[in-house]
This record gives sequence, structure tokens and C-alpha cells, in this order.
Amino acid sequence: MDKNAIAEAAKTLAAQLRELLGGSNVLEGQKDREFFSRDLSWQPGEVAEMVIRPGNLEELSKAIAKSTAAGFAVVARGGGMSYTRGYEPERAGSVLVDMQRMNRIVELNAEDMYVTVECGCTWKQVYEALQEKGLRTPYFGPLSGKYATVGGALSQNSLFLGSGVYNTAAESVLGLKVILADGSMVTTGSGAHVNSNPFYRHFGPDLTGIFTADTGAFGFKAHATLRLIMSPKVTICASFGFDTLAEMLEAQTKIARLRVAAECYGFDPYYNRSFEKLGFTLKEGLAKLGKIALSGGSLMEGIKNTVKVATAGKKIMRDINYSLHITMDAIDENAANSSLTAVRDICLANGAMELDNSIPIAFRAEPFASVRTVLLGSEGEIWLPVHGFFPLSRSVAAGETTEKFMRDNKAIMDKYNIRSSYLTCFSGSEFVIEPSFYWPDQLGEFRLSLIEPEFAEKWKNLPANPEAREAALKLRENLRQLYFELGACHLQIGKYYPFKDACNNPNTWKLLEDIKTVVDPKRLMNPGSLGLR
Repeated sequence: MDKNAIAEAAKTLAAQLRELLGGSNVLEGQKDREFFSRDLSWQPGEVAEMVIRPGNLEELSKAIAKSTAAGFAVVARGGGMSYTRGYEPERAGSVLVDMQRMNRIVELNAEDMYVTVECGCTWKQVYEALQEKGLRTPYFGPLSGKYATVGGALSQNSLFLGSGVYNTAAESVLGLKVILADGSMVTTGSGAHVNSNPFYRHFGPDLTGIFTADTGAFGFKAHATLRLIMSPKVTICASFGFDTLAEMLEAQTKIARLRVAAECYGFDPYYNRSFEKLGFTLKEGLAKLGKIALSGGSLMEGIKNTVKVATAGKKIMRDINYSLHITMDAIDENAANSSLTAVRDICLANGAMELDNSIPIAFRAEPFASVRTVLLGSEGEIWLPVHGFFPLSRSVAAGETTEKFMRDNKAIMDKYNIRSSYLTCFSGSEFVIEPSFYWPDQLGEFRLSLIEPEFAEKWKNLPANPEAREAALKLRENLRQLYFELGACHLQIGKYYPFKDACNNPNTWKLLEDIKTVVDPKRLMNPGSLGLR
């Protein structure tokens, strides 16, 4: 359809969708469409013709069917935390589906240890609802879980909270209800059994896996059933400082192989020196510790250590080159202390010094706090990451590649006042490195909407800086290529990482194309995602 034909068809479709969803749940204004069509990537695609907000499974199914029948592409959007163009429309004539109204917990089954949620639930919502029952999902969210939705994390795949032991988000899923491009619904896992419930993922072939990490290419995740575990009785934290990156990464990979750390993350010198500017205060984390104690968990060892040295304040990391922060969950204090001893022995044997453990204590005390210090630099600079997902054996090489890249590009970074930092962590026995670039630039309405009002007011008039932006995006692209050559896999593939180029067997790609054809024959489900068009 040409532009005029799209506009006329959009009017007809919008009228049908208003009748189905209610007028307030079909957004057609230019400002709304632009706001919802942009992610954090600074690589804008098309602007959606409209944004719709279904409120339940039936509305979602009928809205998708009407949209695709009219020839419109349909793209799912969760909390908006993508930075790989995951939900940005690639073509004109797209309907963006905001999933955030579908945010109810459908079933909490403590006997069979699963919870079913609508996929517009945030990880914060799920975590807090389960915490009241003394339960938790194994992986329990990204640091952006205040906004990030369950469906978004399953589409992109993500890691952080709980990932050291339980791997990525996709590996905590037992089953899904998925809406296909024609509006039909597929149920995966044992929830599809006529006489059973969704307690088991591998009810025959693993159909659930097809719809995870697909960035919405194969279907709309409507309901997700997640595993449950009991909330840990004891949580203990430790931090260590290292002189060199190689020493830290060697210790980090040894800890990964033990599978005793729920989280184990490392910071580079730039990040360590930025803590006192980022608004990270020990008071914020310590103020939350009482809530954890009341909920049945325990950070008592961490509380003792932190209170003893809390006067160190925000300057505790200033003189540390590389820092490693570890959180261990256990069934009792003996198990926790055994894990701590093993972790301490590894770190000290690799040249570390033990530090105040306030940082992992505070992160775990309030896991879904403000996203400002994740999304922006200390003075409101744009933050944009790139990452590589590697086997443990390549962790040191990935770190060395990253640091050499930053040294080699120092001149251009200094010219445009671009800074960088990086985070290292692991997911089970997989290593992740995530460098971030920071540069001064206009924040835009979406970023401003995510941060505290006082900071939004302070930074709302920062000027656009297209030259620095172009330089930073090119640096990010070049580092992505280096990681590709080193054999990196990726989470959040979206429309940014070279997934098709990485497939070394043409039959693998053909199978994916064939699946796409079956579930989406008109190729209207988030076109461009994974490189599928």
C-alpha cells in the first residue's frame, strides 16, 4: 500500500479497534505514536500508524486478527527497555501493541510450584506478589524490572537477578499462551494437556522454546507460566577488589563453575570511580533491609558487615581498579557460609582484597529501584550498551578485546566527550560482558519519562549532539563486529545483532524461515526481528 492507502486503511482499522478496545485504548496522535515507536537505541525506524492497548487475552487475539486481516504489521511492546530496535516498527503500516494493560497474575500454584501471569506484568509486580507468599521465580528480573515486562524479557531474553544459578529468563519458563498472526492461540508445555496443568515444559517437543528469545517474530506472548522456588532463607554478600581485569575474570569464571552465586558482577575502573556521582547511596539500600527481614529472608551477615563500615559512604570504590560483587542465596547459614568460604578462597587466591559489601547488599535490598543510574550517566549523558555472550573460556579474551578497543579509540572518544564503562557477569556457565558508551545529548521524551521528576526537570533541555551521537553509534557497531569475530552470541537480538550471519548451517536458517511461514505466512509479525522479513 502507498502512503495514502495506508492512511485510509488505518482510519477504518482504528474505528474497528476502538469498538473492540474502547476509544482510550487506541492512540492515533502523532506524539503518542512517536513516543511508543522509539526504543533506547537511537536508531529510529518507522512510526506506527496507531498504538493499541488490549486488556485481556480475547481482546489481544481479536485485535491481532483484525490488524493483520487489514494488511497491517503488528509489533508487541512491553516496558520499552529495548536498545536493539526490538519493538521499533520496520515498515510503514504497522500497529504497535502496548501490552502493559495485561498485567494480572492468573494463577499462583504453590503446591505445584508455578505461577501464571499475563505478559504485561512487570518483574517488580511479580516479585513483590510472590514475596508475600515466601516464593520467588528462579530468575527474577533485570535491573530495569520496575518497567520491564515478563513478555518483553522472554521475547528479548535477559539476565541478572538469580541468573548466576538459574540462567536467563527463558530458562525459568514452563509454558506459554501465544497469539499467532491470524489471532489463533497456541498453548505450549503441559498446559496443553487436556487433563493436566502447566507444571511441565517438555510435554513432547519443546514448543515453548520457539517463542522465547524471538523478539516477537513468531507470536505475541499473552500468558507465561514460570517456575517457582522457595524464597531463600539466608542471603549473604561479598565484594572484592582486583588490580587487573584478567585476575578478576579468572576469579569470576571459577565462581561461575561452582554455581553458588545468584549474582556475580564486575565493574571496571570508570564505573567504580563513578559511584559517588551516580546518586548511589548506601542509605537507600540500607533503608530497605528491614523490609527483607520482615518478608522472611535474611541478609544478617551482610547487615552486620555493612553497618560496621557504612561510614565509608559512596567513596568506597574510588581507589579500586576492578571490583567483583557476589550475592549467594542458601537454605541456611551453614550453606551460605560454605559458599562464602569457597568464593573468598577463589578471589584471594587470584590476588583480590576483600571490600565492604555494601554494593551487593543495597542492590539486592532494592532490586527494582530507579532506572536512572542504569539509563543515564551522572550528568544526564545518554547511555547505550552493547554486549557479548561467551563461553567461560573466552572471558579473558573478551575483556582484553574490550579494553584494547577503548584504548585504540581514545582519540575519537575524547574528541566528542564519549566515555565508556563495562559490566561483566555470568548466567550459569555463560560469561557476559556489556560495555556502555556515554555521551552528552538530548534525552528525548521517552528517557525523561523513566526518571525521577527532579532529574527530568534538570535535564529536559540538554541540547542535541548529533556528531557525538553518530560517533558513539559507530563505536558501538565496531565493537559489536569485534565480538562477532570472537564468537559472541547475544541476548536482545532484536534488529541489531547479526543473527542470520552467525548461523553456520543454511539449513538452520531455512528451518527458522519455515517456522516463520507457518506461524506468520504474510510476514506481518514484527517484520525484521531476528533478520526475518
